[in-house]
Amino acid sequence: MDYLKLGDLLLLADTVIGFDESIQHQYAKISLSSGKPALQEIGEDLTEITLRIAVRAALGHKVHETIETLNKMQQAGEAYLLVFAGGLFKGEYVIQSRNTTVLRTDKAGNLKEADLEIQLVEYVDRDLSAGGNVEKSNNTTTIRKIK
Repeated sequence: MDYLKLGDLLLLADTVIGFDESIQHQYAKISLSSGKPALQEIGEDLTEITLRIAVRAALGHKVHETIETLNKMQQAGEAYLLVFAGGLFKGEYVIQSRNTTVLRTDKAGNLKEADLEIQLVEYVDRDLSAGGNVEKSNNTTTIRKIK
């Protein structure tokens, strides 16, 4: 059964073993000459999501292919749509980091079991300069480096 989709990567319900979401609001702390400091609201921070997935060849998962797909997605530097199977749209996210723990291989060194932790950071589509450094396409956003 489908659980969620990140770009073109489909994760099944039996692979996702953890989903943590961190939503924060930023405040500036203003020191006063006497008494407690004051707080000044700055605004929302970007949402961060940690996905923990377990891929197991014995369950029909393609362990090596899943790791390679995530690696290519991260190296592409693109933002991907994150959508739950029920249609709940979470937004666009970039893969900030990925940790892989190999649990088992066969005698030839082929991956049989691995746990992955993927750190996602919300991507907000904004044109950061007059020259335009952001391009939108159908389901991905290409982020160009600002010089």
